[in-house]
Amino acid sequence: MTPMHVLATRSIHLKLIAATVFWAMTPIFGRMLADYQAPYALAFGRFALATAVLFLFVRASSDVAPALSRRDWPAFFLLGLTGICLHNVLTLIAVEYTQANRANVIFASIPLMVALTDIVLLRRLPPGSALLGLAIGILGTLVVVTDGRPASLLDGGIGPGEWLVLASAASWAAYSVLGRPLLARHSPLTVTYYASLCGTVLLVPFVVLDGDVLGVLVRDGDAWLMTAFVGCLNSALAFLWYYQGVERLGAMRSSAYINLVPVFGVALAALVLGERASLAMLGGGALVIAGLVLLNRGPARA
Repeated sequence: MTPMHVLATRSIHLKLIAATVFWAMTPIFGRMLADYQAPYALAFGRFALATAVLFLFVRASSDVAPALSRRDWPAFFLLGLTGICLHNVLTLIAVEYTQANRANVIFASIPLMVALTDIVLLRRLPPGSALLGLAIGILGTLVVVTDGRPASLLDGGIGPGEWLVLASAASWAAYSVLGRPLLARHSPLTVTYYASLCGTVLLVPFVVLDGDVLGVLVRDGDAWLMTAFVGCLNSALAFLWYYQGVERLGAMRSSAYINLVPVFGVALAALVLGERASLAMLGGGALVIAGLVLLNRGPARA
């Protein structure tokens, strides 16, 4: 492995960590915006901005997006439906019913969903260390969010918010897997741009469902700032970095970094919302890091 290859790989890992920091803020902002009860309008605003930023990236990049063939458009609309529409609308609706930290820990199931998809549909069997890493990482996120009592998640059953977050996580897992064939023919920037564009188009008809609060939303400066943050950083930049990771590391290893989202989510909630970090959060974070180390030891074998 050449020094340049090692440097590029390390850069991808750092980008994936930064992306998880941005994504950890999404449920926090979602909780702040939950009073508007405008998931479609907020999702549309987020990805309209993201698409505009990605378009500037495409124009400035030497890797110019090629003209798409007809066979590519259905795949890009599937990415827009799963990774843009469903994942984000379901999350914004879910945080009206459940706390941001609880949403973050359910997102830790995404790597497991990707791995199970590989095993069942693609017959890509991960090594034993990877499966152990997935288990340890998910256990770590449970420890973080439940303050050291993972079994408490089962008390009283699963509420509507939790089901919605689980569906949102499944949508992101589908986005991760469905993007791989396109990444074989196009750059991560091209795939991210067209997925965002298609998802934004799909959201347009649903904005009217939030018409009664659009006036208040548009006049709120804080809402604009939060939407701009999640649009430019959480969506445009983080989505691009994520697909760069999928291209270089694979979908399962890249999605494993989502295990860090609840760790950063709890830490950022302490800063933004004044929540106190507990020993369970530190211990759970250590488990997540250990799980990532095990997961990245070897590629999946066919």
